[in-house]
Amino acid sequence: MKCKMIISPLAFALTAVIASTAAYAGGGNNGGHHGGHNTTGASAIVNDTQLNYGNDVDNDATKNTATIDGSLNGASGNVGANVAAGDNNQQANAAAIATADAYFVFGLGQGLEANASIGVTQQAYDNNVVNYGTQNNASLVDSGNDVQGSVGINVAAGNFNQQKNDMALASSEKAFTAEASVDVMQESSGNYTNNNTGDVYEVNDGLQVVSSGFGWWPPQKPQTPVVNNASLSNSLNNASGNVGVNIAAGAGNQQSNTLAIAAGCNACIAQ
Repeated sequence: MKCKMIISPLAFALTAVIASTAAYAGGGNNGGHHGGHNTTGASAIVNDTQLNYGNDVDNDATKNTATIDGSLNGASGNVGANVAAGDNNQQANAAAIATADAYFVFGLGQGLEANASIGVTQQAYDNNVVNYGTQNNASLVDSGNDVQGSVGINVAAGNFNQQKNDMALASSEKAFTAEASVDVMQESSGNYTNNNTGDVYEVNDGLQVVSSGFGWWPPQKPQTPVVNNASLSNSLNNASGNVGVNIAAGAGNQQSNTLAIAAGCNACIAQ
C-alpha cells in the first residue's frame, strides 16, 4: 500500500509546494550491515515569531476597511492570502511539507523517516489604542469558493491584530516513522484600548467644530460610536482540504489555525 494515498487529495494538491525539504542517505561503511537497510529522510521546518509591543495609536474618526471580494475562487494547491487595514497588523501563512519516497530515490530502501514541524510564537504587549468614532470593517465576500488543497486566508481591520495559518505535513512512502508537529504560543498582556464616541460634529454650513460641552446651534448631529464589523459572506462554499480563515476587526486580536498530518506505512513494518 502506498502511504501517500492516506492523505489524498490534500497531498496531491500540495505536490507543487514542497518547501525546505532535504533528502539524505546514510550507511557509509555499514551499508552492508543491519539487514542492508538504507537510511533516508526528509524534513521541513518553519519557525515563526510575531512580536508586537510598545506601539501607540490614536485614531480620530478613522475608517479602516479590509476586504477580499470575488477572489481565489477555483484555486488549488497551497493558497495564502493576507489583507490588512489599520496599524501594526501582523499576518502570515506558513506550510511545512516533508515527503520521503524510498522507491523513488533508492529503489528498495527502508528505515525511512519524514518530519515536518512548525513553531509559532505570537506576542502582543504594552500597546495603546485610543479610538474616537473609528470604524473598522473586515469582510470576506464571495471568495474562496471551490478551492482545493491548503488554503489560509487572513483579513484584519484595526490595530495590533495577529493572525496565523500553519500546516505541517509529513509523508513517507515506505516508512517506519512519520512525524508532524505544530507548536503555537500566543501571549497578550499589558494592552490598553479606549473606545470613545467621536467628538467631531458637522453644522449646517458644512464646517466641522469641536464641542466644548455647552451645546451648539444649529443642532449638532449625533455622536459617532466606534464600530467594529467582521463578516464572512458567501465564501468558501464547496471548499475541500485544509481551510483556515481568520477575520478580525478591532484591536489586539490574536487568531491561529494549525494542522499537523503524519502518514506512515504500517504495512511496511511487516515486510
